[in-house]
Amino acid sequence: MEQMQFCHSCGMPLQNPMAGIVQGNYCGNCANESGHLNPREAVQAGIAHWLMSFSPDVTMEICMTRADHYLKAMPAWAK
Repeated sequence: MEQMQFCHSCGMPLQNPMAGIVQGNYCGNCANESGHLNPREAVQAGIAHWLMSFSPDVTMEICMTRADHYLKAMPAWAK
């Protein structure tokens, strides 16, 4: 059984069709065609919008804060 791989930026399974064109350890939502990671702010905003999609009563500010905390745990953004 093949081990599932995840985007090192957002955590999306790289086998997921929504991951787009995979660039190394990054999904197509987090990296450009050259494989360079998109700006952290852009990735954070994408995750915040995803969070809002199933929590419509939560403000964008709260979702951005939650996305910020989440990204700190991801290999691409860990400090």
